[in-house]
Amino acid sequence: MYRPLKLAVVEDRDHIHRNLRILFVKSILSSLVDGMVAPFITVYPILLGANPSDMGLIRSTTNFTQSILQTFWGRLSDSIGRRVPIIFFGSIIIALTWILIAYTDSVGVYLVLIVIQTLAASAVAPVWTALIGDNTTSIDRARVVAHIRLWSLAGSIIAAALSGWISSTITASGKDVYKIPLLTAGSIGIVSSLIILYVKEDRRTRVKIKKPILNLYDLKSLKKDGVFYEFCKVNAIASFALSIAWPIFPITLQSILKLPPAMLTILSISQGLSSLLIQRYVDRVINRYSCERVITLYRSALIIVPTSYLFAEITGQLSILIANNIVLGLISALGETAYTTYLLGIVNEFERGERIAIYNVFVGITTTVGSFIGGYIANIIEGYIGLIWATRIVYIISIVGRIATALMVWRTIGRRGV
Repeated sequence: MYRPLKLAVVEDRDHIHRNLRILFVKSILSSLVDGMVAPFITVYPILLGANPSDMGLIRSTTNFTQSILQTFWGRLSDSIGRRVPIIFFGSIIIALTWILIAYTDSVGVYLVLIVIQTLAASAVAPVWTALIGDNTTSIDRARVVAHIRLWSLAGSIIAAALSGWISSTITASGKDVYKIPLLTAGSIGIVSSLIILYVKEDRRTRVKIKKPILNLYDLKSLKKDGVFYEFCKVNAIASFALSIAWPIFPITLQSILKLPPAMLTILSISQGLSSLLIQRYVDRVINRYSCERVITLYRSALIIVPTSYLFAEITGQLSILIANNIVLGLISALGETAYTTYLLGIVNEFERGERIAIYNVFVGITTTVGSFIGGYIANIIEGYIGLIWATRIVYIISIVGRIATALMVWRTIGRRGV
């Protein structure tokens, strides 16, 4: 049926606004899920009996499974021109695994469930970002991404506070302290999955791609896109340096400092609150100083994290970790928004899902290796000089790596924003 051009434009604008409202609601509900488990999920395997090498294996395996199939899902969503079904089924699986994790008593079973969950997350991640790109323009993209993150942070903080209160007041011990938060997270996740079905997808996004969906991307062809290829390469290397310390952070919190649920919640909330306070200004900062400069600042500031954990172990001062999380919240709000905005800006809109997935695969592979190496090194050193010195040595290695890769990011990406 013929529609006057003006009417068609108005209708398109209205349905995009409606889609964005649904995306906001979906983001808030998803953030409630994340916030409900955020205070304790990194230390949960330790409560099941995981050692440093187990933590490295869990982290590296989840990094790998969360990234390896992203190219498939991104290319599939571009090929069929649909985002919603993939997001829906992936979100449902994620929600159900939280419920199952609440009842597991084994590190092995936990790992299997987390692998299933991260495989589902690998479907959701690139397609969700692509869906945001489909409903925004280069003019309003930074603002929309910042606002989605703003409301997500608010939801996450509320949920983290509730989770901490439940965990601190419940009459249970060990992992059972966290059963109610896990079940609550799963229930909210199911509702969040259903919300996405109300998004109306524009037929203009249905672009057929001739490449076989299951084929790996041709590396030679990828290198022709110089800006995107360099962005992937640089951030993959930088992420390797970051991930070396990832399996060690929860060991410090649970096995060395032995923080109670209330303190874990305070750490989570302090990071969320600082992100929330700055989030409303993020798009202005990015528009004024450029994504490239903000990304460089973000990578440089992440040197603080292993440094803070190292000194917290040495001094026993928990205030160092609280200050670290406040700073981390500030820089994460800037950095993550800048990364999303920059990535959406340098990829072809007709291959958006695929390119985002390729970036995530690059980063996922290097963080898989980095996490495994970090946990394995700590486990070997522990056998000779004990757990405390094992964690400290890994932190020092991570600090050196983060300094080197921050300089690399500045010399490549950062200079473009000058």
